[in-house]
Amino acid sequence: MPPTVEQLRISRIASLTLANALIFQQVIADRDANVGTLEDAIRSTNPIQAFDRSWSYILDNIDYVPIFHLAREVLRTLAGSPNFQQAIVALAESAQRITARRAALRHDLMGRIYHRLLADPTRKYFGAFYTTIPAASLLLKLSLPVEAGIDWSDVEAIRRLRIADLACGTGTLLKASVQTVADNHVHARAALGLRPEVDAVHKALVESSIWGFDVLEFAIHLAGSALALHDPNVTFGDMNLRTMTLGFDPNPRLGSLDFLGGREAEVQADLFGGTGGPAQITGAGTRTAEVTIPDLDLCVMNPPFTRSVGGNLLFGNLPRAERNLLQTRLKRVVADQGVAANITAGLAPVFAALGNQRVKPGGRLSLVIPRAILTGIAWDITRRLIGNSYHLEYVIVSHQPGHWNFSENTSLSECMLVARKLRPGEVAGPTKYINLWLKPKNSIEALLLADAIKQLGGVLLSAAAGIEELRMGDRKFGEIVLAQPDQIRIGEWGEQAAFARTEVARAAYHLRRGSLAIPAARRARPLAMVRLAAFATVGPDRRDIHDGFTPTNAQTAYPAVWGHNAALVRTLAQQPNRFLAARARAAAGRNLRDANTLWSRSGRLLVAERLRLNTIHTIAIRVNRYVLSNTWWPVRFDGEDIPAEQAEKILALWLNSTLGILSIIAARVDTEGAWVDIKKPILENLMVIDPRRLSARTRERLMRAYDEISREELQPLTELAVDPVRRQIDDAIMTALDLEDDLTALRELLAAEPIFERFRQET
Repeated sequence: MPPTVEQLRISRIASLTLANALIFQQVIADRDANVGTLEDAIRSTNPIQAFDRSWSYILDNIDYVPIFHLAREVLRTLAGSPNFQQAIVALAESAQRITARRAALRHDLMGRIYHRLLADPTRKYFGAFYTTIPAASLLLKLSLPVEAGIDWSDVEAIRRLRIADLACGTGTLLKASVQTVADNHVHARAALGLRPEVDAVHKALVESSIWGFDVLEFAIHLAGSALALHDPNVTFGDMNLRTMTLGFDPNPRLGSLDFLGGREAEVQADLFGGTGGPAQITGAGTRTAEVTIPDLDLCVMNPPFTRSVGGNLLFGNLPRAERNLLQTRLKRVVADQGVAANITAGLAPVFAALGNQRVKPGGRLSLVIPRAILTGIAWDITRRLIGNSYHLEYVIVSHQPGHWNFSENTSLSECMLVARKLRPGEVAGPTKYINLWLKPKNSIEALLLADAIKQLGGVLLSAAAGIEELRMGDRKFGEIVLAQPDQIRIGEWGEQAAFARTEVARAAYHLRRGSLAIPAARRARPLAMVRLAAFATVGPDRRDIHDGFTPTNAQTAYPAVWGHNAALVRTLAQQPNRFLAARARAAAGRNLRDANTLWSRSGRLLVAERLRLNTIHTIAIRVNRYVLSNTWWPVRFDGEDIPAEQAEKILALWLNSTLGILSIIAARVDTEGAWVDIKKPILENLMVIDPRRLSARTRERLMRAYDEISREELQPLTELAVDPVRRQIDDAIMTALDLEDDLTALRELLAAEPIFERFRQET
């Protein structure tokens, strides 16, 4: 019977455990004659026994328990298996080739392999995506600046630093921290004409400064290995790496989030299955103790991102009954402790709030986090927490097509933040937004890019013109935009990162404030703009629809537009394609919604709720009957000031124009590259042309334009620059508003935005 996928995954990780120990054995053997080399073991009559003997000697006489204890257990378990001796010898020969290239040991090689081996379900349930090495290098170079007020030349000053990752995985961010501190030390000593003490710095960092926590035991093992192999010549005596329990022992345990209840974590299972405090990796073994996170100079994390919606995968690695208990426990802790986080957005906001609790004034909180933090409704509490307590120094986003992420093995849209906690009486400065057109491919590029970022000033979107290009040599890596602290404080973080091009972002910025500012135009022109919610009601979301109705092909009193097939929805004028049947009883686990109450919020103007920007043709449509939908937001007008039909047609035209598309994309919530969400509060607050303030003549012009264009097929947004129907819409709006400006330049710039690019991936 062939092995299952799960058995293969476990076998591969066991093999990685052995390979890691073999590499480390050779490193130690090079400086300790009592430890046999890999070659000695391979040539012996019993290689398995030779490896066991060397690992036992290391465990009994040196240290490195995190590496060799688990490996020896695996070795002894598999010793009697057929063909195991042949397999372990093959692993040892591979380890020889790796150790022959000493430079390879300085990189998180085993961590990279481990990330590849993690099965998709594991990543899905834990939200366990790990930061790429170039991203980690860039983030830490900005998080630990030379001018941080630390005497980098002094080993004891470095020893007093406290740097922690509360969800450290295999230690990529911690290892990047070690490298950055070591680089700062070398530069500081060189400036003084002194010889660097790199070995002493590494020992001080590993034994005192660096703290790491995770719920995955093997990840912690590899974190210890990565830190130790950063400088193989240094023997460490202690490491502040701990495996936290997620689950029950028998009480509910939330992993690192147990620290939310106080500075110390309660008693949990240790690393190798015993009982006691959280398992601590040390030089002499694994011991258990109560854990206290110190006041931190830097808390750096790529926290788990699993959410409480869309399948509710919070703690999704556990059985449903246990998962529900842990979710209840987390909700209670967040409420009782007044934690500034909304768990609707998942675990990441809670980890950010925990990091905030431990960062001291003047310290930094640095995050690799879903890009939804910039505009997501559920992230507002986190934005305001950081905006009111920190100087948000940097926001880094990638606009490179196919490379929206900063973590491995994911296509989810992410960003990186660096925020410094304000001291009493201190005032925050402006925030630099780094809109990357190209991500650094390696650590060297990342470090050079960080230096360039620090040297450049950036430009404000409120300025009439100007671009701050981020270049290295003849390659353009992006543009830098500034945000004022007042905007950061109130949680408006999205505008500066919405577009790769500053000129497009600037046009969207002014449009939101009621002004048409076309690139290269001599002056901005005022527009009659208003919040959509000021004169319209946005209807129910898809959950409410499913709680009140079921879709049917049989005719009922409730017509609907069901689904959003981008290939079929190409015109502004549409018709219902399904009907809804009112539920007689609630769906399992849900409350019954009143069908008539839901129907009272139906509409004829529909705005897309979830968009794939490189395939859709229409942002909004108008239906000839009132409808509800599971994929579109119905918008209903009261008709008090002007007839509802006029408002519907004018806004259908506006939302599909260059200016309407610009506005709605600027307000989006990024999820996965071109996949974006338009949440209900975002739509309600969207600034649109105000039909009520237009003259009767202007409204009549726009109504005629809608009637002429509404059945014409629009091309996908990827063809925005060359779509003749889109140009007709733009011309009709500009003519009706008596504006002489030509939207061609803005339309072409918007069309060139990477988020519209279709099926192309940069290399």
